[in-house]
Amino acid sequence: MPRAAETIIKWSFYLLFFFVPLIFYSGSFELFEYNKMLLTYAFTIIITSAWLIKLALTSPFSLLTLSKSIRRTPFDIPILLYLASHVLSTIFSLDTHTSIWGYYSRFHEGLLSTISYIILYYAAVSNLKRRDVINLIFSSFISGAIVSVWGALEHFGHSPSCLLITGKFNVDCWVQDVKNRVFATLGQPNWLAAYLDILILISLGFFLNIKNQKSNISRAITNNSITNNLFLLLPPLFFAALLFTKSRSGILGLIAGLAILLGSYLALNIRKINIKPLLTKPLVTLIASTALLILWFGLPFSQIEHYSIENFLAKKTAAPSSPSPLAPRPYIDIGISESGDIRKIVWQGALKIWQRYPVFGSGVETFAYAYYLDRPVGHNMVSEWDFLYNKAHNEFLNILATTGTVGMLAYLSLIGIYSWWFLKHLHTNNSITNNSFLTSSLFAAYVSILVTNFFGFSVVIIGLFFFLIPAFSLILNQPETEPTQSSPKSGLAMKQFSNVTIWRWLVISSILLISSILLINLAKMWRADKAYAYGKNLDSVNQYVPAFSFLNSAVNTSPGEPTFRDELAHNESVIALALFEQASGSAQEKINQTIPGTNLSAATLGQKAIADSDKVISISPNVLQFWKTRTKLFYNLAQINQQYLNKSLQSIEKAVSLAPTDAKVHYNYGLILGQSGDLQNAIKIMQETTKLKPDYADAYYALGLYFDQLGQKDKAREQMEYMLSHIGADARAQKWLEENK
Repeated sequence: MPRAAETIIKWSFYLLFFFVPLIFYSGSFELFEYNKMLLTYAFTIIITSAWLIKLALTSPFSLLTLSKSIRRTPFDIPILLYLASHVLSTIFSLDTHTSIWGYYSRFHEGLLSTISYIILYYAAVSNLKRRDVINLIFSSFISGAIVSVWGALEHFGHSPSCLLITGKFNVDCWVQDVKNRVFATLGQPNWLAAYLDILILISLGFFLNIKNQKSNISRAITNNSITNNLFLLLPPLFFAALLFTKSRSGILGLIAGLAILLGSYLALNIRKINIKPLLTKPLVTLIASTALLILWFGLPFSQIEHYSIENFLAKKTAAPSSPSPLAPRPYIDIGISESGDIRKIVWQGALKIWQRYPVFGSGVETFAYAYYLDRPVGHNMVSEWDFLYNKAHNEFLNILATTGTVGMLAYLSLIGIYSWWFLKHLHTNNSITNNSFLTSSLFAAYVSILVTNFFGFSVVIIGLFFFLIPAFSLILNQPETEPTQSSPKSGLAMKQFSNVTIWRWLVISSILLISSILLINLAKMWRADKAYAYGKNLDSVNQYVPAFSFLNSAVNTSPGEPTFRDELAHNESVIALALFEQASGSAQEKINQTIPGTNLSAATLGQKAIADSDKVISISPNVLQFWKTRTKLFYNLAQINQQYLNKSLQSIEKAVSLAPTDAKVHYNYGLILGQSGDLQNAIKIMQETTKLKPDYADAYYALGLYFDQLGQKDKAREQMEYMLSHIGADARAQKWLEENK
């Protein structure tokens, strides 16, 4: 049985790295990251349970024994500091629920996910051997090859994802231009690029180690033509898929990793720099194929991307088009903002968050909430001005903003200690007789993660590699010793197994029971998300009554998730209003109108909506989105009973306090003030809105109407004329001017 536990641990790691990049589900609210995170949790539970059972079978089970079974590593202190910083940040968080679980739909980088990665790190270093790590990396290569072919097919207009989702082998199931920038099963081109960087660099390390007959890896892998051809084909395959992502950060990450590999080679051969051993036929073939791919598909940099053969052929076969006359441009024209310009604005906001919460940050994974408090006004003038940013699009700034100086120092110490260990390894192993190329390639992959994270943020598969690459490096460079307590000899294990006491069986049964409960709860979370996604989609197409049962099911299955309850509260308020408006008779008769076949009346649903919203706010009082929903909820109920309009005003005022520079929130505040008859304050708020966003046509139009209602025609005309002269053609303004000549 101890050997069975060891086998479960090993195969769980293999399957974890195989399935996480591949898994996605179209029925989830978030197709990719949510499912990958839940799968990671599931494998963490299985691995931890098997580890504990192995321990219970081979030694007296106690906290002391458990502590001794965990292998000590050079990275223990920075890992514990990183964990402690996350715990403290969660305690002082703007939203504790989010900090524990992570931002809903992703969950990655919440406190629980960090704990999961750390458990996996110690499970790996305490249970896996060199051969197991090789097999695990091979598992990643197989998965990566599938992902790469998937992405290549997307580039040529045939997405396997669409085949699975709609039954059609095209790319029509995606809103995104997936032919131009592929993302396969990762969900976003930059995430796929970061993943491929890791695989390219590690596969190069294997390739070089196989060529080095003195390395342990070369002896561990059968050096035959199949293996050689495999590592000759994998890097170009991964690189082709990387080019199809058109990710600049991915290319920069790869360049940084390749520089590390080259520097490592020079360091290992510092006494006799000689490139001749590297210039073998397979390596020359590898370089030539890479150059050909670049020549054919190009690199994603504006200065050179137009010179690829693919682009030349596309222009040659494209139908000629006559140039259209240029339309006169309005005075204010933000167009499509450059991603780099948007990123700079978000980075400014991240620094402001850190200045507001310098020690422990705003709370793990609370960037989406804290950003609105310090959102630069300039964000209103970019094309993505009303997008929600739940990350800083720079992992370092994201950590600084959400976990503060303490978290940032812990994160840098984690990076620094691993870098120090690697440099020490190079110094003490100044030859290529050990697994130096593979160790160097692992560190190169780690550096590529740092580069891609600098221009973006981590996702589940990148988080796994970030924490486990140091573990792999340690395992590959540790001496292969006889089995110890953590890896018992077969005879000893069988003897101990035959003498298992009732107490040990009780411990094992408890472990199995707890792990089963945890896995069942994960399945319930997944089911709840599926119901929520379906209900929310029905809400989005105004199918509120059918959506109600799905949203209610999601809340009943996972009552502690405020996101589900928030959507349900909105749904209930809309149905309540619809019942009231569709009914006939007196106001009392209308409010008691029920959904056919149920006892749900407008009055009942209205009260339930308020109760659900109250519960949401009690869990997450600092989440802007929940206050927006509460504003709409009370506005809907105010159509039934005017007394709720004041509650709607109070809710939008709270939203304004949470997002003082958000133009849309101010605009909605002005609308509700106007609806309540307070035109003077409505005008004041709309004027503030136009200062926040000078090209906000809706705000100018509302401002004009409010001036019109006060009889101030000249001021109303000024707003309408400004819209036409400075923002652009607007039928509403044109119509008003024609009617008020």
